[in-house]
Amino acid sequence: MKALVLNYGVGNLFSISSALRRIGFDVTIGDLSSGYDLIVMPGVGSFSAVSSFLSSRKDYLEDLRRSGTSFLGVCLGFQVLFDVGTEGGTSQGLGWIKGKVDLLRVKDKLPHIGWEKVKVDGCYDILEGLDGNYVYYVHSYVAFPDREPDAVSFYNGVKYPAVMCERNVVGTQFHPEKSSNTGKKFFSNLNRWLKR
Repeated sequence: MKALVLNYGVGNLFSISSALRRIGFDVTIGDLSSGYDLIVMPGVGSFSAVSSFLSSRKDYLEDLRRSGTSFLGVCLGFQVLFDVGTEGGTSQGLGWIKGKVDLLRVKDKLPHIGWEKVKVDGCYDILEGLDGNYVYYVHSYVAFPDREPDAVSFYNGVKYPAVMCERNVVGTQFHPEKSSNTGKKFFSNLNRWLKR
């Protein structure tokens, strides 16, 4: 299985590339191109910066998605799957999942950094064995989707989407590459799902 980790020009992409290689992916880090089973949009940068990067590639991304290429968005990479985001000013996302991305509405300190339980309520093939397990978060912004998420977490009582799936597109607010055994299980499930 071949995976492309999109390089937005910022951030350390080593951890997610290593996680994918450990479960058997042949991983390339670079700009958008075809010929991959999975394209990963990692969680680095700001919404506005990634939106700007993706804007000139939007049609190509849409063609790849419609042709059956699978996508994984992690943290910020998950957020840009939505219609619009407010980080760094209002910017357009890909619109593959309906909703908006805005600041996490809590009185507590942001960014939210740490481990939270994930409650699974859908996308069971990819999230098998994850319900009730802890996953790792680093974020200040969250999605406010138009439909119920496939999994949620809570930050001091405030619920937010942890995972959403739309056909061949999967997004996680948490970082599976930093989520220890739960992350390994997620990637293993993802690998199996891609081979379906």
